[in-house]
Amino acid sequence: MITDKEIESMRKNNKTITAIGMAALMTAAGVLTAMAAQSPTIVAGSGMSQSEAAGPGMQSPETQEQAPIWGTIISADNESIDMDCPSGNVFEGEVIVNISGDTLILDGENGYPVEAKDLQAGETVYAYIGPAMTMSLPPQTSGEVIIGKIPADMKAPECITAKSMTENEDGSWTLVSTAGTEYAVFADCSIMPYLTRQIVSLEDVEQGSKLLVWSNDQNQAQKLVLFAR
Repeated sequence: MITDKEIESMRKNNKTITAIGMAALMTAAGVLTAMAAQSPTIVAGSGMSQSEAAGPGMQSPETQEQAPIWGTIISADNESIDMDCPSGNVFEGEVIVNISGDTLILDGENGYPVEAKDLQAGETVYAYIGPAMTMSLPPQTSGEVIIGKIPADMKAPECITAKSMTENEDGSWTLVSTAGTEYAVFADCSIMPYLTRQIVSLEDVEQGSKLLVWSNDQNQAQKLVLFAR
């Protein structure tokens, strides 16, 4: 027959086992949380984490101007664009570009906004995307600026952030993007604001300005669209 002293001892042992079990669960949860926090975000088109992609002395993806991906549309609606990117891209193969309320979808001929559902399968688009891409198949990423409706005989405009805009002695300007691309801008180059009636001029382009730039093969700007800051 079990005595009262033995019953009390069993209760103490059960409490000790329960406490040890709870401590182990809390420790495991803490480890999982730490692992999740340190899990790398894959940088689009690189297969590297953000810290690896930045490297010593380099800009992080948040501040580095990224080249667009381009390719033909497989399908499109107002939530995403499924596109096939050929070789020579930042990313190659099928990728889904998700669309949010902040995504700009622009006509490549005039810079006006268009809806994703109006883009056609087989059409070429350029997509400026966020720094991260999922490891799913096909991978997915977020779209920031998407340019479509580009005439077949026309070079696609580029969406850039200005690093500098310098006036030259002859009245022309030199525009340099944060990616390091240099554009020759003649004094009579057309510049328009995006979706406003405000009058803008080349003098309004400054460091940090976001622009859509149409240029020829010599990087001579032919038309600019200036986005409000």
